Amino acid sequence: MKKNLFVSKLLNGALIHLALISVSALIISCSSGADEIETKQPEEPKTAEMIDINLGFGGDPITISESPLSRAGETKKKIYGINVYYREGSNGYYSNYAYGLFDNVADMKISLISKYNYKFECTIVQDDKDELYVNYNGTYYYYPFYYGVNLENKFYVSTTSGFYLDRIKSGNSTVKNGTSMREKGYPCTDRLYGELENYTPTDGGTAVINMKRTAFGIKLVVTPPADGNLEINFGDYLREVVSSTETTKTIETLCTFNTVYDCWKQQEDYTQDFSLNLTWKRANGATQTFNKTITMKRNVKTTVNVSVAGATGDSSIGINEENNAMGTATVDASFNGGNSGDNNVNPS
Repeated sequence: MKKNLFVSKLLNGALIHLALISVSALIISCSSGADEIETKQPEEPKTAEMIDINLGFGGDPITISESPLSRAGETKKKIYGINVYYREGSNGYYSNYAYGLFDNVADMKISLISKYNYKFECTIVQDDKDELYVNYNGTYYYYPFYYGVNLENKFYVSTTSGFYLDRIKSGNSTVKNGTSMREKGYPCTDRLYGELENYTPTDGGTAVINMKRTAFGIKLVVTPPADGNLEINFGDYLREVVSSTETTKTIETLCTFNTVYDCWKQQEDYTQDFSLNLTWKRANGATQTFNKTITMKRNVKTTVNVSVAGATGDSSIGINEENNAMGTATVDASFNGGNSGDNNVNPS
């Protein structure tokens, strides 16, 4: 169809040009040697055309491919949610253009109208301790994309429907909960977010969206208590129990900040405080509690060494941020836990 239209335009232009030459010759012959009249074919007005482009990604997934949040040998599935908007010129508001859910980067191709300016929003979610919930047919996803959208590796036009993935700026995610599902504000998933504005399409071009990790890593290394059980709660979403009969236990996961968009937008390194709470249930029936505020940083894995020593009465939480680029820091907190024969106390 495009080729036929192009040929038709070309023939029409040729006929117009011949007609102008004939008129010019007639006028010159009638002027009896007068100055030649310069003729110029009028330019056809430019029309919009469709331009096919590819999407590419930069930022954290590439420049920090061996970051402390990465784990060797992992091949967990990544889901990409993308919104595309358009506007005329470089000012004014963007309107919905298209959206799509993907798990294959090679399928991320889209046709854009040449006369418009575009904006892209993208989030990438990778399962970790939590897995995104998907319904029985294996393609229907919920938050953080939309409450019910199919993964079909293609873009859908949204200029008339107004539909778009309205949850990709939030950390809230619908994850598996046994055979059912639950929504979590701080899911144990790896997460990235990025935007690209003022993009002008060029034929065969690639729109590169720089992505920024909006997650942090937590690693608990727990020395078993001298007696009883030690219950560990971190940020109200990571819970573990370590018994005195166990060996040293390591619990490690990635967590997405609930404020994904704020984390991405902040120029400096984003941080958020979480509470680490310990409950030591002693063999004599006594219960002791300890707590410590820990500051978690974007794209940094923090190792927390936890130990309680009943024989000496010492309880400590050691914190070490493992990130070569940002250096290391250690914070120690000591508590008086006493012996197992002591009365029930809750040291502050």
